[in-house]
Amino acid sequence: MRMRHAATPILCLLAASGCASILGGGSGQAVTIEATPSQANYTITSSSGIEMSAGSVPASFKVPRKNEYQLNISLDGYETRTLAMTRGTNGWIWVNLLFWPGFIVDFVTGAAYKLEPALVNVTLERGSETVAVVRFFNSDQKLIKEQRLQMVPIH
Repeated sequence: MRMRHAATPILCLLAASGCASILGGGSGQAVTIEATPSQANYTITSSSGIEMSAGSVPASFKVPRKNEYQLNISLDGYETRTLAMTRGTNGWIWVNLLFWPGFIVDFVTGAAYKLEPALVNVTLERGSETVAVVRFFNSDQKLIKEQRLQMVPIH
């Protein structure tokens, strides 16, 4: 009888929260960026165009799992590398089949996802040409597209 009373709060806790929220890292995920040369800079932007973090490498920071991201790593004299960070499924959500309300909680909070890659390690290559980055924004100042144009000197 006492065992049943002791197990009730634990079962309620598991039912009210998702397994991926508790065991799978929660709604945020740590991302680590490394680059060669190590003086490079990075910018990470959400799929909605919001800059989430910027700085120099190496770096480690936490971002919400709900979104997908674009990561730019750059350094003067080197070609900029652009990588997509996409959402995968956090394996802990399958435990929620035993505690189904947690399944809903994990998807609402974003804990049901994992970002890939979580560790980024790139080597930048020396640039042989000068390029300009032209960004096009809509009326709400959200990035629509980005183009790299080669700069040619006028003689």
